[in-house]
Amino acid sequence: MKKINCAIIGQGGAGGINYPQRRRDGLIKAVSVGYGILMQNGSSLDVVEKAVEILENTTVFNAGTGSALNLKGEAEMDASIMTNKLGFGAVAAIKNVKNPIKVARLVMEKTDHLLLCAEGAIKFARSMGIKYYNTKTKEKERVWKRKRKNLKSAYFKKLNKLIDLYETVSIVAIDKNGLICVGISTGGITLRLPGRIGDTPIIGTGIYADKNGVVSATGHGEEIMRHMIAFRAVSLMVRYPAQTAGKKVIDYATKNGCKCGLIGIDKKGRILCANNTKSMSWCYIKNGKMELFKY
Repeated sequence: MKKINCAIIGQGGAGGINYPQRRRDGLIKAVSVGYGILMQNGSSLDVVEKAVEILENTTVFNAGTGSALNLKGEAEMDASIMTNKLGFGAVAAIKNVKNPIKVARLVMEKTDHLLLCAEGAIKFARSMGIKYYNTKTKEKERVWKRKRKNLKSAYFKKLNKLIDLYETVSIVAIDKNGLICVGISTGGITLRLPGRIGDTPIIGTGIYADKNGVVSATGHGEEIMRHMIAFRAVSLMVRYPAQTAGKKVIDYATKNGCKCGLIGIDKKGRILCANNTKSMSWCYIKNGKMELFKY
């Protein structure tokens, strides 16, 4: 059996990058912990869950603790996890749990379903022993209050003027057995309508995996859904290396007005990292060497 080199890549959002050093620190920690588990023959599934949890717990990111608040000032979160063996689980518009990625994995492993949302997702989490947790932070409440002052209408198109960051966190990893896994989590867009669900928990849009590779997307969720960005990238991995597939999809996205970034790994362990936004925060380790976004 051909030896597979482990690799891991994470991203902390595309668009403008605020607090870049805090983002670097969070990504370095998540990716380093994950790579350490891979080196101990750990499963990429465990690696991805753990690394995404670290990002969810790092308040500078828009996921888990510190998630963006909707129009009503509530933190509704989306998350999903998927493997190249087509295992999938997701939660959408879930509230008051510390780590949505953990609940997404429980959906995958403990139910016959792929996606649970809102109150149903919360009840399921409680039944699995996930305790109440308030993910609001004073920092994100200040952002919410400032932006709400500038919002004259609740009509969604008005939000375009207020979107300066496309913030999602995700991790992709390949282990020594060739299992590739992706996990993605987000607090969504500040001041979005309550109940809004973006691309993160929707299979094929913000996340996709099959035998050819694994991809996660970050960016303008509605456009990522419209163009099935993650599925497009993985589909191209049949013919192209990961980075080439990613570039082709980014070119397509640019032509169609979709602002986004992609990370991924193909079946040969080659890494994808590309975006058409102003910037994207990312970090990866392959062959023991770390690469990190610059600012």
